Amino acid sequence: MTKARMKSDAFTAEIDAIEELSEKYWIKNVIYYKWDTIEYKDLINKLKKFWILLYNYSNKEDLKEQILEFHKKYEIIFVSTPMELLVNAVNEIKQILDRPISDHPDIFRDKYLQRELIANYNNDLWVKFLKWEPEDLEIKEIEEKIWYPFIIKPVDWVQSSWVAKVTSECEFKEYIRTYIDFHDRLKNRWIDNKLLIVEEFIDGKLYSLDYYVDHEWNTVISKPVKVFLWIDVWVEDYANIARKTTDKTEEEFKWKRLKTFVNSTVKATWIRNVFVHHEFKINSKWEFKTIELNGRIGWGRLDLMKRTYGLNLYEMLVNPDIKAWKLKENNIYVNIYATKRWILKDFNKKLFEKIEKRETVYDIDFDESFIWKEVWLTKDWFIKIWAIKLASKDHKEILKDFKYIKNKYKDLLEIEAIKWKKKKTMLCRVKWFFKKKKK
Repeated sequence: MTKARMKSDAFTAEIDAIEELSEKYWIKNVIYYKWDTIEYKDLINKLKKFWILLYNYSNKEDLKEQILEFHKKYEIIFVSTPMELLVNAVNEIKQILDRPISDHPDIFRDKYLQRELIANYNNDLWVKFLKWEPEDLEIKEIEEKIWYPFIIKPVDWVQSSWVAKVTSECEFKEYIRTYIDFHDRLKNRWIDNKLLIVEEFIDGKLYSLDYYVDHEWNTVISKPVKVFLWIDVWVEDYANIARKTTDKTEEEFKWKRLKTFVNSTVKATWIRNVFVHHEFKINSKWEFKTIELNGRIGWGRLDLMKRTYGLNLYEMLVNPDIKAWKLKENNIYVNIYATKRWILKDFNKKLFEKIEKRETVYDIDFDESFIWKEVWLTKDWFIKIWAIKLASKDHKEILKDFKYIKNKYKDLLEIEAIKWKKKKTMLCRVKWFFKKKKK
């Protein structure tokens, strides 16, 4: 837990969910956070009334010691984090507490391991993939085993950074060249994993699910959420710009088949005693293909499920029969990211005022502390400047407003950008033409 997160509106969703859990099941909740305690005195006093305690810690070892000390007085049911980079730390704490963890503890930090386990379990679920260090990747082997287009991305430790869709040999060479520069920046953050994964591009709709897997591999599953990517607004990047929950989304699924897919994935990967955020695609043959598994609950999804279905995802922990039955209203959360890398000069306030007046927009949450600081494209690193939230019982109205935001998305932020130009020579174009023809 960091200062920025505790100051955000998204933190309210976390507190509300925990408060509800405390009142309903008489469970004491503890939030461990970094940095200064003085700033949160009022919050600490308020939360104590709801059995929600806040403790400050300085580093990972201090966090472990404090949790063990707490464990001397109370039985700890579950340990969780909203931070992707702390997923492995949570596993270490579970082991110290003698709580069951997944058979492959690194499953959520290693995209290649996810692919390998799923492929070995069931051929119907797998996608074609390769793994090498950048200097060892051969385009001939990729063309022979996967072909274009393909997705290339780091195997581990960089969240959703540096994911790219490659459609030609020239684009592959450009990716490798710029990735080496990106990796030098990673080393400044004490990350030195150079491995890349190359996988076939699944052309289909993208969805996500949240579910809890108990220590005996039983699952409690949320309703599916449709995901929109930056490429949907003509930005060459693969960040999630929006999550949509509507009555139309539910109509696209057969529930039994979806549950079978989840249970097969759990059996393939042997994940347990964990919340899972599962992103997947459905291709033209109506096959389910896993894109990524992540072992945590994000606050945005927590808020989205609560507003749409009245579902508290944390209740999955203590109530295996809980279900999201009926849609209360259609909801869309649009994430605000920088579409260019460099200095954020300002928010386009006139545009935000127009968006705010749209009928279905009920909240715009952004952090002005980012102004005059460096912001990044998702592929370069990962900075989210919060969200625009829409809700309506009228499906047509919410889609109309969402379309307006999508069309204006690239104008939301005023950024002093570095101009990157892709160099495509005539030779590259000719080589690509003959390869495609030959294939």
